[in-house]
Amino acid sequence: MAKAGKAKAVETTRRRKLTRRQSNRVAKKQASDQSVPTSFHILPRVFRLLRSHWKVLGGITLVYLALNIVLASGLSTVMNNFSSVKATLDGGHNFSDGLRGFSSLLGGSAGAGSSAAAILQSLLIVLESLVIIWALRQLLAGKKFTVKEAYYKSMFPLVPFLLVLLVIIIQLLPIVLGSALVALISSTLASSGLATFIMVLLVIPLFGWSVYMISSSIFGLYIVTLPDMQPRQALRSAKKLVNFRRLKIIRRIVFLPIFIFLVMAAIMLPLILFVHLLVVPVFYLLSISLLLFVHAYLYTLYRGLLDG
Repeated sequence: MAKAGKAKAVETTRRRKLTRRQSNRVAKKQASDQSVPTSFHILPRVFRLLRSHWKVLGGITLVYLALNIVLASGLSTVMNNFSSVKATLDGGHNFSDGLRGFSSLLGGSAGAGSSAAAILQSLLIVLESLVIIWALRQLLAGKKFTVKEAYYKSMFPLVPFLLVLLVIIIQLLPIVLGSALVALISSTLASSGLATFIMVLLVIPLFGWSVYMISSSIFGLYIVTLPDMQPRQALRSAKKLVNFRRLKIIRRIVFLPIFIFLVMAAIMLPLILFVHLLVVPVFYLLSISLLLFVHAYLYTLYRGLLDG
């Protein structure tokens, strides 16, 4: 009787193994219970962070500004782009003229410059990203440091960071392919309604595919900078972090470029239309500060996912 009772107790305490569908259902429920900070909760945190630590973060940005001017000729590129913007305006002061000039300024900033300057600028963006991520991690941990320490101590995960970045570049290939197909269709079918319909059918799935993949891999950039972290492990951890919360996270990520575009347009349009003298320095300073703001936003979102 004693043995039978003991066997029954063991049997009742033994748990039945869940199927894969049941495990996914449990994981989905747990993920739905975890909160994802909204963009309007993230932005105040970012601004408080930048305001509280403006000295050290401003010093890091000033070093990046100097390196960009000396090595990548960034300021001369903006000045050359603005010359074409002034030609585009032709003395007009309408909103449409300013918007067209702002679009020209953005497009020229993205595509102008020699290949050597573009390579140097890309390298500077990678190195500066490591510095900013290291600085943000130290600041949120309550640690103090100098600008020199930020540049000296942040370079150790360069190779793993580049490998994760390479994965993200590969995940962007569907968008690149879609853009190439759009250009091909536009050149062959002109601007007919059929061409527009075909372009929409091609671009939306490819764009969505890239965004879906990047929505997890982008957090791998922050995870891989942790000590003794391998790129594959970082990507797996990032995938688990966004699991069953990907749609909410995609909305937060897509909000970022929209917000940046609106803020830059609100600042630059009046200058383009009425104060030409300030266009080049203001646009250049905004472009330089953009990297810090983007990382502060995404890192705050990443920490919010961890805390949620």
